Amino acid sequence: MTRARPARHEGIRKAQRRGALLLGSALLGLLAGTPAMAAQPVPGGQAPTLAQSGETYGFSIAAQPLASALRAFSEQSGIQVAYGTEDLAGLSGPAVSGRLDAAEALRRLLAGSGVTWRFTDPHTVVLARAASDAAVTLGPVVVEGSGETADGPVAGYVARRSATGTKTDTPLIETPQSVSVVGSEQIRRQQSQTIGEALRFTPGILASQGFNRTDDGLYMRGFQINDSSLYVNGLRSLSNIYDGTTDPYQLERIEVLHGPASVLYGQSSPGGVVNMVTKLPTIDPLHEIEAQLGNDDRKQVATDHGGALDEAGQFSYRLTALVRDSGTMVDYIDDDKAFVAPAFTWRPDEDTALTLLATYSQSSTDYYYGFPAEGTVVDNPNGRIARNRFLGEPDFNKWERSSYSAGYRFEHRFDERFELRQNLRYAEFENNYNDIYFGSWLADERSVTRGAYSRNDQSSLFALDTQLQAELTTGPLEHTALLGIDYNRTTFQRVQYNGTVAPLDLYDPVYGASVTLASAPGTDSYQQGDQVGLYAQDQIALGSWRLLLGGRQDWANDRTDNHVTGSSAETDQSAFTGRVGLVYLFDFGLAPYVSYAESFEPQSGTDAGGGAFDPTTGQQVEAGLKFQPKGADSSVTLSFYHLTRQNVLTSDPDNAGFSVQTGEIRSRGVELEAKLALAEGLNLLAGYAYTDAEVTESNSGDLGTRPENTPEHMASLWADYAFQDGPLQGLRLGGGVRYVGDTVDLSATTTVPAYTVADAMVSYETGPWRLGINATNLFDKEYIAACTYGCFYGEGRTVIGSVALRW
Repeated sequence: MTRARPARHEGIRKAQRRGALLLGSALLGLLAGTPAMAAQPVPGGQAPTLAQSGETYGFSIAAQPLASALRAFSEQSGIQVAYGTEDLAGLSGPAVSGRLDAAEALRRLLAGSGVTWRFTDPHTVVLARAASDAAVTLGPVVVEGSGETADGPVAGYVARRSATGTKTDTPLIETPQSVSVVGSEQIRRQQSQTIGEALRFTPGILASQGFNRTDDGLYMRGFQINDSSLYVNGLRSLSNIYDGTTDPYQLERIEVLHGPASVLYGQSSPGGVVNMVTKLPTIDPLHEIEAQLGNDDRKQVATDHGGALDEAGQFSYRLTALVRDSGTMVDYIDDDKAFVAPAFTWRPDEDTALTLLATYSQSSTDYYYGFPAEGTVVDNPNGRIARNRFLGEPDFNKWERSSYSAGYRFEHRFDERFELRQNLRYAEFENNYNDIYFGSWLADERSVTRGAYSRNDQSSLFALDTQLQAELTTGPLEHTALLGIDYNRTTFQRVQYNGTVAPLDLYDPVYGASVTLASAPGTDSYQQGDQVGLYAQDQIALGSWRLLLGGRQDWANDRTDNHVTGSSAETDQSAFTGRVGLVYLFDFGLAPYVSYAESFEPQSGTDAGGGAFDPTTGQQVEAGLKFQPKGADSSVTLSFYHLTRQNVLTSDPDNAGFSVQTGEIRSRGVELEAKLALAEGLNLLAGYAYTDAEVTESNSGDLGTRPENTPEHMASLWADYAFQDGPLQGLRLGGGVRYVGDTVDLSATTTVPAYTVADAMVSYETGPWRLGINATNLFDKEYIAACTYGCFYGEGRTVIGSVALRW
């Protein structure tokens, strides 16, 4: 099949065999006296075949251990690198960036290291210590370089491959739907502290609230992205949206599939899914420790380690951990967190790999409940409510959450055609949560009534996905066929005690009011949901054409036990979803595409006749252009979509207090995402989203209104420049602006004004050290980021200084 198929593993045995072939060709070259393998070391590295071709690559390689730097070189150029492990022991490589040919990039990486290199062919290079002979002293051989993989690092800003859009390792340019990828390098440069921050320069995505430390909720294409649309390593990550947040430091990449995705993932929002890929074990030694200090008394230490555990490379590991002690822009709300994420891989042979993954996390913060519209986006005679105002009681409010997960990734290739993969995760979550919320204004328009509650949430999640992939040929057609079955079980138990508390003056608060809780719980419920999905997909290649066909059948069962009333309710729902897409690949890197995709989400509750509701459904038609110019570290995606969600609950006109499923929401728009290497060391990220979303059918009085938290226009721009030589070499300067148009609240009666904020960064890399300062909302603009049931301020100016050591 013409589709590029990078190595699935980093198995050292396979590397040794390929290395032996390289050594064999080198030895034969020596005996035959061929010029491609001259016997003597080549000072500075000579590569006539490759260097004279004039082909250049966009390199963005950080200062790091030389073995890791060479791996990045290989991923960014597609050139295989063979070397002896002892030859690189203890060596570091400098930062290398910009558009360079391979010879120049290698010269810079190896300068002063005592390592020489030579090409055995235009795309394979062999390294050795200058005092030894590469042909006979390589010893244990590592071969780096089969290009980027779907779950591996992203070189700089531009990803080439992803599995989120197809569940197979596929070039993004061949995926007939818009997919955005944010890699760990972008996260590091911008010092993103939440998933919402990591995606703030991705078009069409908006965090559910501005300032928020309790969940990773998002809005995309006019629809909310909740727990059923958030994934980690291709598996559902949460049972409930408040189960946890994922720290970006734990991740290798964040991938966003825009639009319906049920054909791959089952129940999910029509707006899309977000898949977070964690850092996985490496064979090359990798060690990093980073310390941060920032405003609001922020202190954080994070560390990341990986490498082989044995000489043969059968066993490798990754250990990522973080501890944070921090305040926030809101009085009495902390942002304390600690997590540890170990991973271990066993590769018994070149075709089999088993990776064990685990995470344990604890966090302490408070829920930010927001404020009334009056005093934020609507005038109040007493002025604007202070951005740092705390609505609750310091001695009562809390948000103490803990979670752990464990699972595995297994893959086995039977032969060149068939591969089996299975992913599993089990997780448990617990949250002890005390909160105080506002009610209505008192006559003075300074004080609000308040209510309180205390609750305990306990959740669990079991997710299993088994896939069989086949590479087949039928006549002129080449197929990547996928058959899969997945299963999810979620449980959620809540016990909540409601209470009362005195009003609070939001303009001159006096804390210390006592909270009186009821003696019996107002909520005591247990929910269990089960979903089974069978899916099939075929990616067909015919010359420059790529056709994708997919279908899936789901069965979902949900049961709720109400221990307060003694009642139970159970629903059984099923849905079939489909997908079809077509791409044409031009030789110069342009790929027009068109696709149709569907989604579904189960609905709880019953109608006036006692009948269970059907799932909501989503249908999207998308067309666009993807452009990845040959030899350039750039990509552009332009997409046009028309998306409709049906079976939406709306008021029953004949039975007060009940709902019927005749509602509909339509969203259509344009999204543009560009990641460009404009010159050596100069990068540009640009994004724009136009979203025309409207309630098109409703009995609830909101017909013709715009859905909440959906701006009509969003735009962003980020640029950074790394000095390439001279006294400023190693210095990187960057900055960006973000514009979000006006939005409306849940009732579509309050408008949130548009806002624009600016960010900036400066960093300096020398040897294994990196120092940086990042500022978000540089000019400390005070703005409301969103209004739903309440209105939420956006994050104030955040300044973080960091120092990192890699070895």
